[in-house]
Amino acid sequence: MISTQSLGVVTVALTWLLVSVQPAAAEWFADLYGGGSVTESSRVSLDGTIDGAPVAGLISNVRFEKSFTVGGRGGYWFESLVFIGVGLDAWYFRPDINPQTRKGKGTIIDSRGMLFGVPINVNGAGPVRLPEIDFHVTAVAPELLLRWPLRVSPDFPHGQLQPYVTVGPALYIVDLDGFHPSTFNPRTSIGVTGGGGLAWQFTKHVGVFTEYRYTNARPSLQSGDVVFKTHLSTHHLLGGISFRY
Repeated sequence: MISTQSLGVVTVALTWLLVSVQPAAAEWFADLYGGGSVTESSRVSLDGTIDGAPVAGLISNVRFEKSFTVGGRGGYWFESLVFIGVGLDAWYFRPDINPQTRKGKGTIIDSRGMLFGVPINVNGAGPVRLPEIDFHVTAVAPELLLRWPLRVSPDFPHGQLQPYVTVGPALYIVDLDGFHPSTFNPRTSIGVTGGGGLAWQFTKHVGVFTEYRYTNARPSLQSGDVVFKTHLSTHHLLGGISFRY
């Protein structure tokens, strides 16, 4: 199995190689899109100290709310290598945590409610009440794109119908409200993104597309002396408009 690190290194190398080649001609594009996303349930870990007391625990099966996704992508398809393109993608979504009670394990003693605004007393195993916690996730990714031109004609030399796939490493910027908001700072995390879609050109310069995208990030966020970690494994279903020139 290819590891996340290996996939990121290979994708960066391929993207850099392609971008470094100066094509004689290229099909430039700009995409705007929106849609919905579903983030899989995951655990949350807490490590550090509160009032000098050690904290080392897990909160399991935390549910994330469904979210909207909006974003844009720009780049070009090579003229000499019509199947290959490169792009730079940026998108935003919000996998918020609504109030819920979940099982905690380990040692999480927060008698003053400094973490989530409510006292927590877990030593071994016990319930943890989570308040509303708002995630703000912005991601930027250089991408390698591959397409298969179909319905090729003089009016559509690159194909009127274009199935495609994308893959790339991604930089995730994660902000969190509801967890020590007075001291919390946004943090960055390296992850991956990949997906596939179908584009249809109405004219040579304007088309539409639908796309499935999978994104994966493991943000680590610090507030005071406590580190908050979780796993954002998210499925996006998107649709948008594409401009070619």
